[in-house]
Amino acid sequence: MAKNDSQTLFLHTDKKQSNLKEKNFSYYFLIGYCFILIVIGLFSEPQGILWSGMSRILTSPSNLLTDYIELGTFGSAFVNSGLLTLISVLLAKKEKIPINGPMIAALFTVSGCSFFGKNLYNSIPIIIGGLFYAKIVKKPFSQFIVVSLFGSALSPIISYLTFGISLPLIYSIPLGYLVGIFIGLILPPLASHILTFHQGFSLYNVGFTSGLIAMMFTGILRMFGWKIEGKNLVSTAYHIRLLFFLIFLFILMFLVGFFVNHRSLNGLKEISKTSGKLITDFISIAGVGATMMNMALMGLLLVGYTQVSKTTLNGPIVGAILSAVGFSAFGNHLFNSLPLLISVYLTALWSSVFEVSQTTVVIAGIFGTSLAPIAGYYGITFGLIAGFLHMSLVTNVSYLHGGLNLYNNGFSTGFVAAVMVPLLDNILQIRKVKQHARKRQG
Repeated sequence: MAKNDSQTLFLHTDKKQSNLKEKNFSYYFLIGYCFILIVIGLFSEPQGILWSGMSRILTSPSNLLTDYIELGTFGSAFVNSGLLTLISVLLAKKEKIPINGPMIAALFTVSGCSFFGKNLYNSIPIIIGGLFYAKIVKKPFSQFIVVSLFGSALSPIISYLTFGISLPLIYSIPLGYLVGIFIGLILPPLASHILTFHQGFSLYNVGFTSGLIAMMFTGILRMFGWKIEGKNLVSTAYHIRLLFFLIFLFILMFLVGFFVNHRSLNGLKEISKTSGKLITDFISIAGVGATMMNMALMGLLLVGYTQVSKTTLNGPIVGAILSAVGFSAFGNHLFNSLPLLISVYLTALWSSVFEVSQTTVVIAGIFGTSLAPIAGYYGITFGLIAGFLHMSLVTNVSYLHGGLNLYNNGFSTGFVAAVMVPLLDNILQIRKVKQHARKRQG
């Protein structure tokens, strides 16, 4: 059980938190990452093909699983991810927010999910809703920007209402944007309240919140006769290119982190001692350099997991890896994540329903690391059980929201944590009572 959980912070950001040098470097690192994505996209194919791919991405209903590499093109998916992440980084910079663990997790999740559901059209209204909420409660938007960025998990609702229900665009565009703004308004109060539901043991708290909202919207739409069903559009032709991209990115990230960390591995040990329970900021615990190295190591672990699973890399898998790497600044590390990966892999291997190489199964393993705090806090055995329960649940909950929540795994892990944590706490309490009784008898 980890004991280094006292260094936590709330979902909002503290502008006095980090010094100017570290803050500026963090922004340069993130902006550089965005430009890498954009440059890869721009030079991957002729411009005409790229922009026609962008057009298909922007006008797609975008519910799960819609691989933007397959729907659009390889280059357009990278440009979409780079541009959307860059806008998010510049928005944070405009608000003068120091880059901390939650912010990195949010930005990398935006980047990752921009390969399979988020785009420049459907993400903006949720941010606008967050701005409106900040004005209504008369608080700075900096307190809610992280939740708003995570909340773009519900972007497919905007795209589906605009392009998926056969309404004329003159009606569907305002409808989609009004609903998106409303979602942005209700997310911050819901997310802060629902954190208590799983007690911080599911890292994707907004994913669970988004799942509840998407479930209600899906129920309403189905009640009026609209069919909402998930998709399974994935690419198969870009495995080698995506593999080289990921390995290059994570090796570069590790080297940069190593030099920023004064050419040392200091801080990695402190990170590995934490349980990862929300809300744990690795930057405040170990600094930017050590956090970057931890992110890189997690990225390489997840790439290794995909190779052991013998899957074909595609947009959703790459997006899942980037999202989990972002949470490696905010809860995930090798020691608390590995049990979840092993558990999901073995569950799929022994199952008569799943294949370990399936895209949905591989994504379940990667996103299943949302439950890493259970392994970190209660031990490896319970981490293995959590992975098994997640694998049994994740493929069933997607029907509830029809793929309109991009964080389907976050929805599932929220339920798993909510069931397991009270039981585990009860078991620990009984053990403590028995140990105390034995001591008294002794």
